[in-house]
Amino acid sequence: MKFLDYFFEFRRKVLAYFLIIIVSAMVVAVFWQVLTRIAFKAPAVWTEETSTYLLMWCGVIGAAYAYGEKAHVGMEYFAQKLNKKNGLILELIITLLIAYFSFQIFILGGINFVQNAFINGQTSPTMNIPTGYLYLCLPISGFFILTFCLEFFIEDLNSLRALKGNSK
Repeated sequence: MKFLDYFFEFRRKVLAYFLIIIVSAMVVAVFWQVLTRIAFKAPAVWTEETSTYLLMWCGVIGAAYAYGEKAHVGMEYFAQKLNKKNGLILELIITLLIAYFSFQIFILGGINFVQNAFINGQTSPTMNIPTGYLYLCLPISGFFILTFCLEFFIEDLNSLRALKGNSK
């Protein structure tokens, strides 16, 4: 379990620093666009597209981070209405459903989306970057959400076992 604890903590830090880098790069791109528009009267054309794609990455990867911090919209209302055991069972079911959704939509769908973008030779209009790279945030986010699901499932399962152990 020590390896998993280390991995889970390392993953959180990687996501946090990655999001800091993305937001910082987005701020720099927008600042540069405003500066070039006002000071030089010729806005840099690449900055709008860059900030748009960085915002996309920030939103999708940020959703994975928010899920990991349990800052997402959840069903706590229903779980709080149940007793401890049934609340944990509900949490396990929700975690499994989120894992299924994440795997199907983010990972499998995202990989399909990325492959199609590369196969079709799609590129971004201004920077001419293959859009497959831009859409990689989907399977990456799905991977992180799945690892959070694993962490939460283990925690809830251990809590459920401890609860059963205390009732004997």
